Amino acid sequence: MIILRSKFGSHLYGTNTATSDTDYKSIYIPDARNILLQRIKTSIQHKRPKEEFEKNNAEDIDEEIYSLDKFLDLVYQGQTVALDLLFSNSQNHLESNHIWDEIATNRHRLVSRRSESFIGYCRQQANKYGIKGSRVAASRKAYELLKDIVQMWGRTPKLRDFKMNLISLAEDNEFIKFETKVLDNGQEIEHLSVCDRLMPFTSSVGSAFDIVKRVFEEYGKRALQAESNENVDWKALSHAVRIGQQAIELFDTHNIIFPRPNAHELLKIKKGELPYKEVSELIEELFVQVADSAERTTLPQNPDKEWIENFIVDKYGLQVYDAFGGVC
Repeated sequence: MIILRSKFGSHLYGTNTATSDTDYKSIYIPDARNILLQRIKTSIQHKRPKEEFEKNNAEDIDEEIYSLDKFLDLVYQGQTVALDLLFSNSQNHLESNHIWDEIATNRHRLVSRRSESFIGYCRQQANKYGIKGSRVAASRKAYELLKDIVQMWGRTPKLRDFKMNLISLAEDNEFIKFETKVLDNGQEIEHLSVCDRLMPFTSSVGSAFDIVKRVFEEYGKRALQAESNENVDWKALSHAVRIGQQAIELFDTHNIIFPRPNAHELLKIKKGELPYKEVSELIEELFVQVADSAERTTLPQNPDKEWIENFIVDKYGLQVYDAFGGVC
């Protein structure tokens, strides 16, 4: 039983063009037999088979269907795909019923600080597309130091053997720091972080150098892109800006509006009508703003897990009860 079928992607955001394909997301309740046999398909995809590297065209229709339990699990995790669907409105719905109305009425139980996947996405995009001068300088400093170490001592010594050099490197630099990660067995491993690329102190200086070299070269490449506007993934940039803005809206107002109020600006980015440098700087700013909004939000720490579980039990239980005429 389908409880919601909604437009998704650019048609939901208001950034669709004449060449945009059509995306739908749906939520369903599995039939009673599959519920009892524990063989629920949590995600079903319908799309046209395509050749390798072939892109969708305006005639293509892609649909993904989530089971109710999978959808609510994604909401619980704070995944952006589920939150977009959660805040979709009736003008985008092709089909919905009273069960969806009940979910929409209880949105306040489902959103929380766990929506931090927004923060992770924004950080990723800021690192991927940002060309902030201090980040470029940090990658250059780390590259030059590790290059000197490799030339003098070879590639095999451990990164931890040069900790004092790295401490000096990290002084007063926001993009070079140390982080400690705890393994599943409880062991703590210290890492060097350069522009959010992590390298354990147990790794060799050679492997660390290779990572930092790639970071440094990539930032140099982006700096050239900023001047020429060439070879830029404008669609990805528009998504980065949109998601950053949605995150701030959710943390501050506990709501997300679709289509996006600034869809015309997102469409300009998507079409590559704005300078790359201007857009990348906007992403940098949004990342800072998202982190600030996450700090001050009044959203609860976690969604109401008990309500979610009771809701799934109630709807799946009723599906089984109805299928067997009340005889179980």
